[in-house]
Amino acid sequence: MGLVIASFAPGLFWLWFFLRHDKIRPEPRRLIALTFLLGCISTLPAGLGNYLFGANSLLEGSPNFISVVTAMTLVVGPVEELCKFGAVRLGPYRSLYFDEPVDGLVYASAASLGFASLENLFYVWQYGPAVMLLRAPLSTVGHLVFGSIWGYALGQYYISGGRKRSLLFGSLALAAGAHALFNVLVFSFPWGAVALVILGGIWSFRAIRKGDRHSPFRFRRNYPRIICDSCGAAMSTFNSFCTRCGAPRAEGKSTILCSNCGKPNRADAAFCTSCGDQFLMG
Repeated sequence: MGLVIASFAPGLFWLWFFLRHDKIRPEPRRLIALTFLLGCISTLPAGLGNYLFGANSLLEGSPNFISVVTAMTLVVGPVEELCKFGAVRLGPYRSLYFDEPVDGLVYASAASLGFASLENLFYVWQYGPAVMLLRAPLSTVGHLVFGSIWGYALGQYYISGGRKRSLLFGSLALAAGAHALFNVLVFSFPWGAVALVILGGIWSFRAIRKGDRHSPFRFRRNYPRIICDSCGAAMSTFNSFCTRCGAPRAEGKSTILCSNCGKPNRADAAFCTSCGDQFLMG
C-alpha cells in the first residue's frame, strides 16, 4: 500500500494544484477521476507499443547515445503521447462537459498525470521508493507538460468545429518531440531535463490561467428555474414567490429547468444533462 501511495501521491497533488486554476467553469470531479483512470490504463497499450516497436531492445543494457535518441524519438515519445491523447479523445472529449478551450488542458493534465502515476508504480516496484525523489518533480510534471501541449490544441480544435487539424497534429508531434528530448536529456544532461520541465511547467500553468480568464462562460450565469404549481410559469430558484401569480414557491421540487436549453434536470444536478451547462443555485 505504501508503494501505491508513494507512486500516486505526486500525480494527485499536481492534479489538485492544476485544477485549482480552473475556476470559471470547473469540470465534474467524477469525469476528472475517470480521465485520470483512463490515463492510468493508457500505460498498458503504451508499454505494448514500446515493446513491439523495439524501444525495449534499443535501451537494453548500456545503450549508446544513438540508440537512446532513436528509441525516444521514433518510439517512446510518439507512442506514449498518442496513448494519452487517445484516453482524452475517446473519453471526456465526447462528453457534454467538454465545452470550452481550457477543457483540453484540464483533461489532458488528468490523463497525463494518471499515466505518470501508474508508470511511477512500475518504477517503484522495480527500483524502490527512492526513485520517486526524481520522478515526482521531474517525470510526473513532465508528463503534464507534454500533455498540455496537445491539450491546448485539442481545445482549439474543439472550438473551431474540427477545422484546426493541422494545429492538432502539429501539437502531437511537438509533444512527442518534447517528450523524447526530455528522456534523452535524462540520460545525457539531467540539468537540461530539469530546465525543460521548469519552463514547460510555467507555460502549462500560465496557459490554464489564461484559458480560464478567456473562458466563454466567464460572464455567463445559468440560474436554473422551477415551475410554479399554481400558474405554470417558470420562476427563479432565488424567488420565494412566483413573479406572475404571487403563489409561494413549493418546497421539495424534484426537477429544475436549465435556463440555457430549457430541459428538465434533477433538483440536485450540478450540470445540465442535455447541454452540459453548469448550474448556479440560489
